Amino acid sequence: MLKRLACCGLLAVLSACGPKECKLDDAASCPADQACEQVQGKKPACFAPVTLEGRVFDLSNSAGIEGALVLAADENGAPAGPAVTSAKDGTYSLRVPSTRTDDKGTFTSRKVLLRSQAKNFVPFPSGARVSLPIDTSAATRTEDGKPFVLKSPQTDVGLTPVPAGEQNRPTVSGTVEMSAGQKAVLLVLESGGRTALASSDGKFTFFNVPSGGFKLSAYSSGANYTVLDVNVATSDVTGLEVKKSATATASLSGSVQLVAGANNAGTSVVLVVESTFIETLGRGEVPPGLRAPEGGVAPNISGAWTISGIPDGKYVVLAAFENDGNVRDPDPGISGTQIQHITVVGGALSPAVSPAFKVTAAVDLVSPGREGVELTSATPTFTWGVHSNADGYVLKVFDALGVELWQAQLGDKALVTTTYAGPALTAGQFYQWRVTAMRRGAPTSQTEELRGLFSVRP
Repeated sequence: MLKRLACCGLLAVLSACGPKECKLDDAASCPADQACEQVQGKKPACFAPVTLEGRVFDLSNSAGIEGALVLAADENGAPAGPAVTSAKDGTYSLRVPSTRTDDKGTFTSRKVLLRSQAKNFVPFPSGARVSLPIDTSAATRTEDGKPFVLKSPQTDVGLTPVPAGEQNRPTVSGTVEMSAGQKAVLLVLESGGRTALASSDGKFTFFNVPSGGFKLSAYSSGANYTVLDVNVATSDVTGLEVKKSATATASLSGSVQLVAGANNAGTSVVLVVESTFIETLGRGEVPPGLRAPEGGVAPNISGAWTISGIPDGKYVVLAAFENDGNVRDPDPGISGTQIQHITVVGGALSPAVSPAFKVTAAVDLVSPGREGVELTSATPTFTWGVHSNADGYVLKVFDALGVELWQAQLGDKALVTTTYAGPALTAGQFYQWRVTAMRRGAPTSQTEELRGLFSVRP
């Protein structure tokens, strides 16, 4: 008995006594090399952490970027933990909270999306660049007691420098009020649509902010916040405190009609903050939780839908935004195809609308960039599938900021491949291509908004 007590006192984490109990909101309740994690059916305990390791680098010259913020968000847009700062060589190590299934520390895998921003660089994700899910099930460790580590090309983040005339601008930072159980808050500097996702400790930072007056708004499902006036001159603005207001939130209901060969498994509907919406790309920032269906449920909407807990603000309503085989019918000549805008003021919708969308089968994008960012030559060849309801196609290529670089009009339904012939593409930079299926001069379908990403091979 004495021997077992000594074991429990000295080697509690590694012995048959089981791991040490801890408090999820108190990092000091675990040894420095461990993390407090949820355990299925038991109290939280200390375990070797699951970590992402990578490097933040300058896409123009591959040099590491010091001081970049790196944050992992879950598939619902909520931060998976506090942000970390990259080292002098651009490397970072980011812990990803992971539920454990037993006392040995076996963890349940989860999918996370990286976000990163740094002084003098364009934030990631933004424009044509999207963050693709990273599956932590691939994390491994070299021996017992060591962290589970996932390090791959996908955990490296390349950032594009801002133009020379926009460098060395101030930062704007602070904290946002978050209650227990609140998953996430998206901060937006209006106008201009600059965004920052608060980390799990409520801290946020905007980099590269020009001089002028801004409205700082916060978006979180189920909560309203007081808008702050922010004036930026030549110095950093720090210590901002964004507080909740007592204003009620709103609900929006509508419908989706699946037509013309759409994936009958269903689709999703999201709200995008209007000031972040890029019309050429058809996307923008979705505040966490403003989605139907709710939570991490796969797209399954095929009729009526409701999004509740909508805070005050201006939004764009998008149907079939995710990679589900469907797209919003783009034909402007029929009802239920237009992008819809709404405003919420004082918890009430203006106008009082009930958006109805027609959703059709997407044009099948083959390569490059069907499932992720694909490396190509400086003159990539684009390939897609024949769309049954088309008599021709329009192909467009966009740069990382959503600026159209080139388009090709192809008047043959069976011609589903073409080679890039626009302005020279830059090695190491990111681009997106999109195809719209045409019928009698009107758009009838298109490739999905989150596919077609490629980068020119250095």
